[in-house]
Formats: sequence, structure tokens, C-alpha cells
Amino acid sequence: MTAEDYARIGGIVFALSMAVSLLEMLWLTVVSKRESFLHAYGQPLKNAVFIELSSLVLPTLGTLGFALLGAGLAPFTLGEGWHTWLIGLLVFEFWYWVQHWLGHKVRLLWCIHAPHHAPDTLTSLIGLGRSVLELPYLGFFLGFMTALCGVPVEVVFFVSLADGVWGKFLHISPRLVPGKYGPLEYVLQTPTWHRVHHAKNVRYMDSNYTSLTLFWDWLFGTLEPLREDEPVVYGITREVNPRSWLDVQFSEMRALWADLSAAPGLRNKLGYLFMPPGWSHSGEHKTVSHQKRLLAAP
Repeated sequence: MTAEDYARIGGIVFALSMAVSLLEMLWLTVVSKRESFLHAYGQPLKNAVFIELSSLVLPTLGTLGFALLGAGLAPFTLGEGWHTWLIGLLVFEFWYWVQHWLGHKVRLLWCIHAPHHAPDTLTSLIGLGRSVLELPYLGFFLGFMTALCGVPVEVVFFVSLADGVWGKFLHISPRLVPGKYGPLEYVLQTPTWHRVHHAKNVRYMDSNYTSLTLFWDWLFGTLEPLREDEPVVYGITREVNPRSWLDVQFSEMRALWADLSAAPGLRNKLGYLFMPPGWSHSGEHKTVSHQKRLLAAP
């Protein structure tokens, strides 16, 4: 496939997915009036401008650009055949799980990932609320590392495309489709599973990291079902103004800088950078793992 082929296919899929998001937006804000436009869509649409500008200036930092680099360094290739698509999907999903787990467990990376979790509601455009700094981070893991494992660039492209389309579906408003999805719940990430991931309830935090299947979450023990007796509360635990682009994008960075400035010694400063969010040099930890242990205590 040529660069023009990739661009044409990606453009068509992007246009169709945006059309679906537009229908969701019209239903929620105009027809049913269940959401305020500014509350549900203001922040992601503001951020979309910065994402699009950065992707124009730094196009090689996307998944496809990194995949081309990884393929050039790969010691082997999976070749052709149906098995390549299955293995390619699993490899892509593995690196998706890894980068997503790191984004929740390493505070510096959480500062980059947190804007995606800041909104207190979900819509299919929430993916546009990501930090611009995530562009090279995601590209490295999903593109470079997947291709370095021998997955052909074409497979990386189409799996990444499927991930993007499915990702919009995962974030669809619970006001639009509130229920579960039957047999799909046993094998695929569905909006039900992903709503748990976006919760700030202690029981639900740091779970359901993959984007297409449940395989790696099941294998690594990070799969958490939605409980009937505990509704999801969306957002992050830190107070944030969801209508302020600066606050959503940089409040976690400001908090990290404050902790770094107050921390004594290099070791403690490195701890605030690379230990999980909530870690404290004083030992008064408020990490998710610590909070879950307290929740489980009799």
C-alpha cells in the first residue's frame, strides 16, 4: 500500500466515525436535551484543534510513522496469512495494555494521560480530549513496538484503524446506550467494561486497560466488571474544571511540579516522577493499590 492509500482509507474511516459522533451529539444536546453541549463536548472539541495542528506539524509521530520505523528494524516478519492478523491483533493489544498500564502506574505518564480521564461524563468524542504529548507516546508503543515484533505495517495500520473506530464506540454516552451488549461482554471490550475504566470509584480504578479484546486484562488480572450495586462515577480524584482547557491539560503537571519542588533529595524527586500517583516520600501513600487494600480490609 502507498502513503496515498493509507491516507485515503484513514480519511474515509475518520469521516464516517465523525458522522456517528455528530449524530450522538445532536441526539444528546438537541433532540433529547440530556446533555449540555459545552459540558459534554466543549473540552474535547477545543483539544481537537491542538491535536490536529500537532499531527500536521509532526506527522511521523503517529502510529503509522512509528510502525514504518519499527518494521525497518524488526529481526523477522510474521509473513502473510490469517495467522498474521490474529497474532498482529494480540501483539498490538499487548503493547496497548503495556502503555495504558504505565500511563496509570507511572506518575509522569499519568500526568500526560490524565486529561483523557478528566471529564465527568462520556461521549464518543472523549478520545479527542487526550494530551498532545500522548501522540508520540502512543505511536512508539502501538506502532514501533508492534512492528518491531514482526507485525507487518499493513496489519498495524488496519488494527490501529479498528482500534480507533472501536474506541469511539467504547466511549459512547451511557445516556444513549446504557445497557450491556450480550455475548460480546465475554470476549470484547465494550462500553460497559470501559465505563469502569473511566471511573474514579476506588474499586474500579486502574482496570480494563485493553481496547479491543479482554485477553490481556484477563491474563494479567486487571479485568474488573461493573457491579450492579456500585454505579460508575466518572472523572479523576483531583478537583478539575472540565471546561478549562488549561486546567484539564496541565493541573496534574502543576501538582507534580509542586511535589517535586517540596521533595528532599534526588531519590524522592525520582519517586514522584516514576512511582504511582499518590506515592509520598513521607510514607503517607494514597496510591490506588493502597486505597484498594483499605477498601478490602474487614
